[in-house]
Amino acid sequence: MAPPAQTHRSPSPSQPSGKGEVSDLKTQLRQLAGSRAPGTDDAKRELFKKVISCMTIGIDVSSVFSEMVMCSATSDIVLKKMCYLYVGNYAKHNPDLALLTINFLQRDCKDEDPMIRGLALRSLCSLRVTNLVEYLVGPLGSGLKDSNSYVRTIAAIGVLKLYHISASTCMDADFPASLKHLMLNDRDAQLDRGFWHWVHLQ
Repeated sequence: MAPPAQTHRSPSPSQPSGKGEVSDLKTQLRQLAGSRAPGTDDAKRELFKKVISCMTIGIDVSSVFSEMVMCSATSDIVLKKMCYLYVGNYAKHNPDLALLTINFLQRDCKDEDPMIRGLALRSLCSLRVTNLVEYLVGPLGSGLKDSNSYVRTIAAIGVLKLYHISASTCMDADFPASLKHLMLNDRDAQLDRGFWHWVHLQ
């Protein structure tokens, strides 16, 4: 009896498989960067999904870093989330990209949309790059005083993350005192008992 014929599955279009396809993604992203044509954000979403898919299966897509950042100059929350996921992944392991990522996220921490400000601040504090912690102080200080309760809550959580990375930086910025003030006077910020315990230990 003859062995069954083997079928060759072609790779999914959402899962680029090599350098050539990554190069194509880079070209397509560059073409969309700065475009305001109708449907541009939808096209960016599809390309971002492919980049994230590449990253997930272990293909190096760090070469499209600049294009991803340029294409994320948008108010589209979904695009922002995917870009933050992407830049955060490479910033942790590449010092050069880490600094570019921090500059990018710092800019978004000043966005007029509080959701974007909060997401950018959360991503910034999740980088955990020890030698760049001084870049967290300004955005965290602004976040604790933000007019939006979501951003203030994210900033409070970010202070704890900073403390675990560099307690001295956190103390020098007087963040424990800022958190005490926030917790005593801000009924909107959603902070649990763990914050009270930590604050009272400082």
